[in-house]
This record gives sequence, structure tokens and C-alpha cells, in this order.
Amino acid sequence: MFWNKNLFFYFLDILIISYIIYKIYILLNRTRAIQLFIAIFLIVVFDIVSKRLELHATSWLIRNVSAYLVFGIIVLLQPELRRLIGEIGTMPIFKFFNPKEIPPLDIIVESVVEMSQKKVGSIICILQNMKPEYILERSVKLDAVISKELLLSIFYEENPLHDGAVIIEKQRIVSAACFLPVSDSNLLKTTHGARHRAAMGMAEETDAIVIVTSEETGKISLMHNGQMFSPLTGEELKNKILYLMKSNK
Repeated sequence: MFWNKNLFFYFLDILIISYIIYKIYILLNRTRAIQLFIAIFLIVVFDIVSKRLELHATSWLIRNVSAYLVFGIIVLLQPELRRLIGEIGTMPIFKFFNPKEIPPLDIIVESVVEMSQKKVGSIICILQNMKPEYILERSVKLDAVISKELLLSIFYEENPLHDGAVIIEKQRIVSAACFLPVSDSNLLKTTHGARHRAAMGMAEETDAIVIVTSEETGKISLMHNGQMFSPLTGEELKNKILYLMKSNK
């Protein structure tokens, strides 16, 4: 059988680059970053046109401005770059060494439903493959067993930890009073407050499943991968979490 080693690695190289470009596009398409790349593309086009037409002043201006674009990209795209690097860990080869554990969803859902009925505002983040150390470092470490009583007490209005999010990893509540990045997603309405915007920010920057209960309406929302599902019943919430966790294996 004919085997061309060089041809194999050639196609492998193309597949890897194609995958990376695809992941970057999917990631940036959900954020403002795509607008930045469109602007960069237009600058490149203007640069080519100005050189062809011998517009020396315009070409000089574009050439000098372009020198700062790299620094601008690094500063403006920090959240997207963090997520892109984190998503490398979601590749199947790495998941083999870090199998996923499903947290006790019945306890979580029961807690969320009760907070919804009592109109208690809350944010619960269920981590998957990405671990946002930059958020965990500024939180209150708990490392506690998940229980309904603990979740309800954390978000009790008089509790100093209630102003922030709870982060769950596997079978444990790892942190509370977590301050999340705020999103300006157009999926959010003007009626959505800081809690929903923080939850969406977490869902945009990580692969976490984020559950929100509204203090004003009591509605339950779920955010994941830059999308929002709302309103949800307790049963719908559990089924959605199971579906997202299984589809992200």
C-alpha cells in the first residue's frame, strides 16, 4: 500500500491550522472582538490600496498606526485570549486524563427553585473544563460539600457572602463571593441588571454553566457559551444542565 509520510503531515498541518482558525472565529463571533478584526482587515485593505495609488501620506499614517495594533489586540482581547487558551484543555486527548464529574444536580436545582420562589438573587457557576484562576484568586475559598442549606444560607441577604457568585467544581463548592466579568451582550435587555450581566460575562469567558435567579422577578435563567436560556422551570433547568455537560464531554 502506498504511504507518503510527507503528505500525511501536510494534511495534518492543514487540519490543525483549520481547527485553530475555526475555534478563534467561533469564539470571537460571540464578542466585540469580531468588530476589532473587521477594522484591522479594513486597515490592511486601505494600506494595499494606498500603496497601489501611491498615496504616500496615507500609507505612512497606516504604517505607523499598525505598529500599535498588536498591543491593542493584546489589551482589548484579554478575555477572549484567556478563553481560547483554556479551550485547549477541552480537546479529547486532555479529557482522558481529567474525567468529568457531574455535581449533585438535584440539590442544586432544589436550591435554585426555592430561591426563585422566594425571589432571592443568586449566581451559581458550575465549572467544566476551564478553571478561571483569576476569578478564584479574588474570592472567598470554601471547599465545602454541596448542600441545599449551605447554598440558601450563602445567598441569604444578611450573609456577607451573598453579594457575588458561588463556584462549584465537581462535588464541591470551591468559592463564594466571586466577582465575575461584566458583559455587554446584546442578548441582555435593559431590564437585566448587574447580576445577569456578570453571569453572561462568565458564560462568555469560560465554558461554565451559569445559573441565575432574579431578585426582581424570581425567574430562573441559564447561561452558557454566550447564550441565555430563560425562563426555566426546575425540571427544564436540570435537563439543560445534563445536556450541556454531556455534550461537552
